[in-house]
Amino acid sequence: MAWNIQHKRQILINFTPYEKRIAILDSNHLAEVFYEYQEDSTLLGCIYKGVVNAVLPGLQAAFVDLGEEKAGFLHVEDVGDRMRHLRNEYDDDDDNGKSESHQIETIDKLLKVGQEVIVQVTKEPIGTKGPRLTMHITLPGRFLVCMPGTSFVGVSKKIRDMKRRRELKKIIHGLKGADVGYIVRTLGQKQSEEELRKQMEILESRWELCKTNANDREAPCMIYRDTGFSESTLRDYFTKNVDKVIIDDVQEYQAVVDYLNFLSPEMASRVSLHDEPQSLFDYFGLEEELEKTFESKVFLRRGGYLIIEQTEALVSIDVNTGSKVRGKNQAKNIVETNIDSAWEIAKQMRLRDLGGLIVIDFIDMESEEDIKSVENEFKKAIRQDKSPVHFSSITQFGLMELTRKRVRPNLTKNRSLICPTCQGNRYIPIIESVLASIDRWFRRFRLNSNIKDVTIILGTEMVDRILENRAKIVKYWERKYTINLEIMENERASFSDFLIFDSKTEEDLTPMHLTSYREDTVSTKNLDGDE
Repeated sequence: MAWNIQHKRQILINFTPYEKRIAILDSNHLAEVFYEYQEDSTLLGCIYKGVVNAVLPGLQAAFVDLGEEKAGFLHVEDVGDRMRHLRNEYDDDDDNGKSESHQIETIDKLLKVGQEVIVQVTKEPIGTKGPRLTMHITLPGRFLVCMPGTSFVGVSKKIRDMKRRRELKKIIHGLKGADVGYIVRTLGQKQSEEELRKQMEILESRWELCKTNANDREAPCMIYRDTGFSESTLRDYFTKNVDKVIIDDVQEYQAVVDYLNFLSPEMASRVSLHDEPQSLFDYFGLEEELEKTFESKVFLRRGGYLIIEQTEALVSIDVNTGSKVRGKNQAKNIVETNIDSAWEIAKQMRLRDLGGLIVIDFIDMESEEDIKSVENEFKKAIRQDKSPVHFSSITQFGLMELTRKRVRPNLTKNRSLICPTCQGNRYIPIIESVLASIDRWFRRFRLNSNIKDVTIILGTEMVDRILENRAKIVKYWERKYTINLEIMENERASFSDFLIFDSKTEEDLTPMHLTSYREDTVSTKNLDGDE
């Protein structure tokens, strides 16, 4: 079945046994991408019964043992007064009542070493840092966010119809349990009372499960895990503006349809199964763009390019005119390149999930009007970002400083390892990424060739990893692509290199089907070590 790819917004879900990828498309252009690997243990949203193992008054924070590899970090703001924050955030109308304002207590008065606490992960562990925690538990649904332990009822600020805001609050107050509060999300604006009631029952049953698990299990332990990767992404991104959700795996497709039939049956009709011979991401032309997220050099649409470099302290982005410097009106070329850069940088921040301090070195502009126009374009570009971005004005040296909140590990670091050969000057893919690249190669190969007997040459470490605990992957490839696969080892090959030959004729098949990423990462030497 061929797809009409003119939809204004789509969600694509690509599934393999070792990697799941979700791409968000706007007008057929890649807007965001998310990855999950078979061995990933996503902690974001998980709820734990933890034990306080350190209280640090100087930091106004505590460390909590979760039973995981790293202890979680809990700041006093995530322990104390929740109501004040909720009123500020959701612009409450007076129907929740006004509590007396009181000063936040110090962390050593709120928590003691050895104390058991119920906490939720709000930020994944990144690098050497453990997960960020809160005691302000939230259970998100498509239309509502349930907040156990508070009586607050709020409405998203994006719902501006004051009459509807009051109606929604009245409905929620009439339906909710005694020990839970709610925030009505933007998607809840047009939902009926019955739909809201159904979702409240689901969310409150999840909280009851949390309480039961907390009573039955010894700390430290996990008492609740958030919904699956696909479901949680759809919950946040599958809005009325999304025309299609396309999935290329039958089981994943059925799981998503079942999930939507339970929560929002009217949405399930927009979910479709991709059954084309060509892979889903190849069909939409995404593979080449995704692989470029590993590269430091990014080309702009009207000439010019970016150099993106990541260090421990910050991310630096250098804007260059390239060939666009030619021409009579150099000032115009410079401002156009800077505007193109503003939009591309906003996109790359989302795709790579760049976070922390980011410094952009724009090309110097003399006109204040030009500087303002670039800043305004950047302001427009970051509106598409769900993560908070704060930026300063461009300085006289052409520098803009900004910060972006990141809740999951950086894309490059999450999908790659530091190359041991070049001592950290480049990254190499993790094993799941290499397996996914090989899988995509086989799929393209099968579309254009009837060869059945193939030999794949891999480096020693890769062979060991596959045969150690992934021998089933070889059987999966053989069954899925109807090939007889022989694995050969080459001690000189790097971890991420692979070459594939016709087992009978010894013809090198790899160059015919390489993506741009493979052309870049497969060494120019052959796997015997010769240049």
